[in-house]
Amino acid sequence: MSKSVLPTLGNLAWVPVTSVEEVEIFDRHNGVPSLGVFRTGSQSHLFWRALGYTGDISLWLYVPLSAGDEETLEDDEGPGLLDGIVYHSPRQRYVTVGVANYYRLLFEREWIIPVHAKHGQIVHSLIEDVTAALQLAIDEGLPASRREDFKKAREAVRHLVAC
Repeated sequence: MSKSVLPTLGNLAWVPVTSVEEVEIFDRHNGVPSLGVFRTGSQSHLFWRALGYTGDISLWLYVPLSAGDEETLEDDEGPGLLDGIVYHSPRQRYVTVGVANYYRLLFEREWIIPVHAKHGQIVHSLIEDVTAALQLAIDEGLPASRREDFKKAREAVRHLVAC
């Protein structure tokens, strides 16, 4: 199993670390990659634009993949691609959440996808947790330029809906 990735702030959301060697894109929205796998060394991660298909702010999940997960992805090209990996996972998953502004990462945090979580559960929990984390960062006294970006992101995340 791959370890959770620590995205580099400022990177494009679908290439969250500088050491990416390969990106396999499964889906795009308005030409922008929204679902796929990136590989760095022997590690593979699913990237998914989980929320934010309108406006400037988007939320991304980075899910470490096991060899079994990669086989599942190879075998399924349909709408059930996230089943068993993100939705209805038979095990708890440690992932990273990225918040992007104009597709550039401005915030990241670790997060846990609970066992057997359904779409609505994941979306609701993701919005709550990221909103609280952004507020905590704002309260900690960010520099003025970053504080405005975080406030914009916090407000946008509060109003995001799943597509």
